[in-house]
Amino acid sequence: MLTEKVRVLIASVAAVVITVGIARFAYTPMLPEMMSGAGLNNALAGMLATANYAGYLSGALLISFIRSSAVKIWLYKAGLLGAVLTTGLMGYSSEEWVWYVLRFLSGLSSSAGVLIGAGLLMSWLLRQGHKPELGIFFSGLGIGIVLTALLAESIRVHFSWDQQWAIYGFAALILLLPVWWWSPDYSRCLPTMAATPVSNGRKDSSFMLLLQLSYFCAGVGYVVTATFLVAIAEASPLLAGRGWLIWLMTGIAAAPACWLWDLLVRRQGDWLALLLAYLLNAVSVLLLLLLSGLAGVMLSAVIYGASFIGIVSMTLAMVGRLYPENPSRPMGRLTFGYGIAQVLAPMMVGYLAQSEGNYQSGLLFTLAVISAGAVLLAGAWSIQRQGMESAGTGQVTVSVSENAEQSGLPVATRTDVKSGAEFS
Repeated sequence: MLTEKVRVLIASVAAVVITVGIARFAYTPMLPEMMSGAGLNNALAGMLATANYAGYLSGALLISFIRSSAVKIWLYKAGLLGAVLTTGLMGYSSEEWVWYVLRFLSGLSSSAGVLIGAGLLMSWLLRQGHKPELGIFFSGLGIGIVLTALLAESIRVHFSWDQQWAIYGFAALILLLPVWWWSPDYSRCLPTMAATPVSNGRKDSSFMLLLQLSYFCAGVGYVVTATFLVAIAEASPLLAGRGWLIWLMTGIAAAPACWLWDLLVRRQGDWLALLLAYLLNAVSVLLLLLLSGLAGVMLSAVIYGASFIGIVSMTLAMVGRLYPENPSRPMGRLTFGYGIAQVLAPMMVGYLAQSEGNYQSGLLFTLAVISAGAVLLAGAWSIQRQGMESAGTGQVTVSVSENAEQSGLPVATRTDVKSGAEFS
């Protein structure tokens, strides 16, 4: 018999696979199919990706203002259903405006699945006395990539592009069953109205600003590769027909990486682990610029899969630990910047690729931005260390205990400043 914790984790991971793994990531292996079967070009591909992330951005902004637990739970369920519908319906029209609407709504569903889902799971783990780690939760992103890659290869020969979208939608519908069966009654472990996080003044504002800017840069590093990796591979004569395999390697690397990053956080702390993930993400882009063979691109995909998932899971888990009374709120604030990057970057890189006939300029731009993100992250780390020195045990850390006490959540008996992993 599965324990309650295992059932809840399975349901949470399945929700991520539905709302992001399929609703978002199916678009990447579908790009070549739609280019050949539906007349999609690089510019339109980038604009559709932008529409998807505009939906994600809108969802993140909305979530950052919502304090009602009942509304969040309702939106979470609506996001799950929306992800299934917007995926399956993509193949039922060739009208560009319909695609724009569906990809936008799909983005809204993704934000509900990731941000609200992560916040709900974090609150449930805290209420049950478990460690508030989200590595397993975010492994759903990698599992979704693996699933879409395997589906892409198995159906692309026998089904047209529109039929393939319907198959992805059906797969999402099947995965909805464990979510419905095993999700806990979140209304019983959440307060009716979440408290507003306590501010630590100017230093806290500077800390969050730098963290948001850094996460914006990470969004650029994530979205360009996520959108165009398969298209980049298929555009190369050396890699034609192997885009699905490269996407599969991305997912295989991403799925277990969350757990490994959690282990590294326990040993070295959030900041060193995060900085390493940023640097590895930059390396993955650099490899795409320097290497064009199968081995080089696959190595880039593996590093990319392991690094982007680490940045997302560690950043959101860290702010969730800092603001345990309402984790979805700071997660939404950070993801707002991440979403802006995902709106702008695909459009820019898509037009560069369309005008220049290759992705070199777009990849150089991405490399510069993710490198800047690592510098900004180091700045946020410096501000936190200054707060720790001025307050003895850590200014930011103190607020965690105070906020948790106000909301009635379990608090750290002795918060580990490095990782915040030691909870009672």
